[in-house]
Amino acid sequence: MALIHFIVLMYIHIFVEFSNGIQILGLFPKQEQPFSHDLESHNAVQWSTQSMAMFRAAISLSDKYGIRVGGRPINYSIVETMTTVNGFSALHLICQHINSDEEEGIVGIVGPLTSNDVRFLGPLVAQIGLPLVSYGATNADLSDSRLYPTFYRTISSDSILCQAIVELFQQFSWATCVMICEKNDYGYGGLKLMSEHYNTIISIKEQITFDPWSNTFHVDLKSTLQSSRSRIVLVWANQTTSTTIIQHALNAGLIGGSFVWVTTDQVMHILC
Repeated sequence: MALIHFIVLMYIHIFVEFSNGIQILGLFPKQEQPFSHDLESHNAVQWSTQSMAMFRAAISLSDKYGIRVGGRPINYSIVETMTTVNGFSALHLICQHINSDEEEGIVGIVGPLTSNDVRFLGPLVAQIGLPLVSYGATNADLSDSRLYPTFYRTISSDSILCQAIVELFQQFSWATCVMICEKNDYGYGGLKLMSEHYNTIISIKEQITFDPWSNTFHVDLKSTLQSSRSRIVLVWANQTTSTTIIQHALNAGLIGGSFVWVTTDQVMHILC
């Protein structure tokens, strides 16, 4: 539904003359690629597949109901991106499509999946006046319209998640925590939100970084938690990384007892 609204938005706000018609570009992860730890949602891969299907369906519906831009039908092109490389890869692919003589006039872009890619693509598409609508980028910094004036998203910002966490802490009268974040844009974005905007409500006593690529913490997990003045542990990570962190805690005997664990994503079943 959000993608259909996006197409209607195009119809209302964009009227550009193109010799061969107009096109909406879709950025979706290549299906058969190694798993990336930079994904922000527990079901990001599945969600991107569903989003691509909805994208195609929205274009088909626009044709069925006669939605036109400047009298021309709306077509689409899908670009497969790699989530295991940095944002320059997606930027390169976009530049290739925009500069291609064979491509129809591009009036908007749906995607990409990750906040990291949006950081690279956002300034470029803003300069050429193209709307960029992501179905998976949650980083709160992207809401800054001065830096990303043509960026929109159909998924909630991490700032909404922060508000929910704060309400949870207030419900149980918790005022402190140890925060564990994964070493990527998603984890650091959550740490920034909590430490800069909610530091008067929740005091972060220790900050622990977990590198999902090397499967290591930057400090000793057990000694850091045991010596901390807080017994509430907040894990800001996606499903796979959260599960790995909880497994480390389980192996170290840190689950249960005096510690309370709160995760920003669901944790897969762990065989003890």
